[in-house]
Amino acid sequence: MNFDTLGDTLNHIYNDIVNFIPNLINGLIILLLGYLIARFVSWIVRTILKKIKFDPLAEKSGLTGTMRGLGVKMPASEIIAGVVFYLLLLSFMISAVRLMGLEPVARLLEQVLAFLPNLIAAVIVLMLGGVIARFTGDLVTTAAAGAGLSYAKALGRLVQYLVSLLVLIIALGALGVDTTILVASLPIIIASFGLALGLSLGLGARNAVQNIIAGYYLRQRLTPGQSVRLGVTNGTVSSIGPINTVLSTPEGETLMPNTNLTDNALELPTNPTPPISPTES
Repeated sequence: MNFDTLGDTLNHIYNDIVNFIPNLINGLIILLLGYLIARFVSWIVRTILKKIKFDPLAEKSGLTGTMRGLGVKMPASEIIAGVVFYLLLLSFMISAVRLMGLEPVARLLEQVLAFLPNLIAAVIVLMLGGVIARFTGDLVTTAAAGAGLSYAKALGRLVQYLVSLLVLIIALGALGVDTTILVASLPIIIASFGLALGLSLGLGARNAVQNIIAGYYLRQRLTPGQSVRLGVTNGTVSSIGPINTVLSTPEGETLMPNTNLTDNALELPTNPTPPISPTES
């Protein structure tokens, strides 16, 4: 057994450990200082956001609701302060690890730090896009309800989902994901949906669509309680639904398709005021 070789090996290991200890201590000191600085800066950011009442503003704008929809229950100010804290801490960690001589680890952390802006941008796009999608869906729902459409909520939800899909594609692009296939497939998906909807309306639901359109025009002309006459049927309008209109007749309630009222001659009788007889003097 060559004791000289073994002694040289042990001596080399000892020298490496002795040389590494100062670098380790310096790296830990840098990491500790970085932690304290990052904690202090995040506290300042959190205090400023609370002073300007950022959380109530985020609640009113719908940003907080969007984050709850994504499963995030922390206040917006806490999230921003946390992001600032971890970004600063990661920067100091890279310097500390490099000072320790762990260059591969430092390069890995640098790649993580370089990816974080893309991740933050994607999260911001998702949150703002969620607010826009909800606002657009509510706007469509309100407009459709004002037009008297009974499926206003479903229509608004469909628009919200379409906008959310576009926002998701944009967020994936911000992350660096190749969205070429998704962007190319989106028009195909929308066109396929439109084609299927058109075929179903043209073939299977033609009568229903005609009654829905007729109901829209009837709601513009008739009001509940108004007297109508259709052929030999006399009654008053009880309600106008998407497909049928309910007429109250002396025999009871009659359910009549909307197209029957628009395709046939509909009389709107009035109740004339009886003439006033002259008073006898």
